[in-house]
Amino acid sequence: MVNKCCDVLGKELDINKSWFKSKKANGEEWIPAFVQKVDWHKCIGCGMCVRVCLGSCYQLKKVKGKLVSVVVNPKNCYGDCHCHKICSVEGGAMICKPKLVKEVKGK
Repeated sequence: MVNKCCDVLGKELDINKSWFKSKKANGEEWIPAFVQKVDWHKCIGCGMCVRVCLGSCYQLKKVKGKLVSVVVNPKNCYGDCHCHKICSVEGGAMICKPKLVKEVKGK
């Protein structure tokens, strides 16, 4: 039986690769997904991601005349995806990805 590997958003990941993991206070491991960018075509500019982000990764700015969220501090991302989960846009307007550590040899 092959174990499934999923990130914090539940997206299946290749089990033959080694993903950066974090630990909860209870010791349970999880795979964070870090913000890459916001799809400004989808963003409605509600600002919820700005409010919930612990790392102050986002700011609301005008892009082509439209108020949207933009990533200004991507290195501050905790990878918990609170922003993605609270986003009112179907599927979220932000693009978040886990970090690959290395490929696992022999699998």
